[in-house]
Amino acid sequence: MNPREYYRLLTSSITDDDIRRVADCMTEHIGADNAVRIEELSERVGMHERQVRDILATLVKQYRLPVCASSGGAGRWIAANEDERWRSIRDLDSRIKELYERREALLTAKIPSTMELNRAEARVMQKGLF
Repeated sequence: MNPREYYRLLTSSITDDDIRRVADCMTEHIGADNAVRIEELSERVGMHERQVRDILATLVKQYRLPVCASSGGAGRWIAANEDERWRSIRDLDSRIKELYERREALLTAKIPSTMELNRAEARVMQKGLF
């Protein structure tokens, strides 16, 4: 059995029509070299891009279909091998690290108190008077 046949068999058990329609289209895009852009996929399945993105997430999280993406390139594909899957996982790990660092920076960011804002406003007013 080739990968396309395997994934078609896997997706045939999906009962939700919209999810199955996206999954069926994705079985034509196995391997990073065969990626499909979200815009094209949305057009093919007749859905809004946001809905397609949500369905792709569902295919990964609920149905464990290895739909991959890379921040360095456009498009989505089903992993053809372990290397593709791990490249996508490493990309996700990098995004997680960046988001965590951003979160930590926001946690420690300075938010001025009302008193500080009033003092700053008073200084501006004083400079304007002289």
